[in-house]
Amino acid sequence: MTRHAVRLAAAAAVVVAVAVVVAVAAVLVARLAGGGSPAHPAAAGQASGSGVAPAPVESLIPSAGAYLGAYVQPTRYSQQGQIDAFLSFEHELGHPLEIVHVYHPWGTVFPTPEDRYFVRNGKILLLTWGGDPNTKAIIAGRDDAMIRARAEGLKALGHPIMLEFRHEMDRPNLRWTIHGPADYIAAWDHIRSIFSAVGATNVSWVWCPTGYGFQVGRAQAFYPGGREVNWVCADVYASSASQSLSEAAGPFLRWASHHDKPVIIGEFAAGGNSRDWAAWLTAAGQLAKTDRQIKAMAYFDGNGTDSNGNAFRYSLGDQPAAMSAFSRLLSQRYFQPAVPNDP
Repeated sequence: MTRHAVRLAAAAAVVVAVAVVVAVAAVLVARLAGGGSPAHPAAAGQASGSGVAPAPVESLIPSAGAYLGAYVQPTRYSQQGQIDAFLSFEHELGHPLEIVHVYHPWGTVFPTPEDRYFVRNGKILLLTWGGDPNTKAIIAGRDDAMIRARAEGLKALGHPIMLEFRHEMDRPNLRWTIHGPADYIAAWDHIRSIFSAVGATNVSWVWCPTGYGFQVGRAQAFYPGGREVNWVCADVYASSASQSLSEAAGPFLRWASHHDKPVIIGEFAAGGNSRDWAAWLTAAGQLAKTDRQIKAMAYFDGNGTDSNGNAFRYSLGDQPAAMSAFSRLLSQRYFQPAVPNDP
């Protein structure tokens, strides 16, 4: 929804610039030392054509339980800063997270050393390909070379990942670049055809509008269809802890019940009084156990200001009771399904 449009937009230029510097440095170090970057021993990654067959998308869906993960806002916007933030969050929780959520603007290069680090260390990458893709330009083929390069890069990872093309596409403030449901669906199909031609079979396609879009009836029209989607998703936020995740996600989950697809809650959090977050998170975990279509959830751990100038605060870092509640969820076997083995 509009109030969550921030997605680090204020820092996007900084992230892109630093990512390029780090990626170049990693390559130079590897050439000089004959190995990976000292900062990221596992981050050098595999080049396209490495001979590693991509893992099939079906292997990513847990037969029982649900993955639990998060986006964790870094204190400094760099590749190492993002890794450090995530590892610190895990340390505070006392349990590993299985999904790490990352965001890459349209037109930027990925997978990054950060992405490679996470997948090589047993994480499922939920990669949101956001920014401002012009669907009409995509349909006309003007971005084909870039799309093909991204497809080849993700294929070379050799690990199953989740990919969201322009999440929250139903937001009214994106009409200038999305142009409406028909153009979005056509762009989705065009991108998927390129990934198929490249053979990036390890990429699971996640369709993720806003949860609010299902409440007001605007999200459904953007659905590309069951043949084109592997996971259905919504970013769901409660204005306060007095609104449960079950209530906020209800319209989306009722819609999803008519589609034979696994569900991921791509982002979730509650605003309002943080004293009530612990109980809210506990109930959110119960929702996942009750609705067995939910196979994954990723908390949005960050603070900021949305595109309307409204501040939001979802970080658990200074909320010990809420952090403990989230930790208790992670300690449950239900939220510890096996992550697919490396190929």
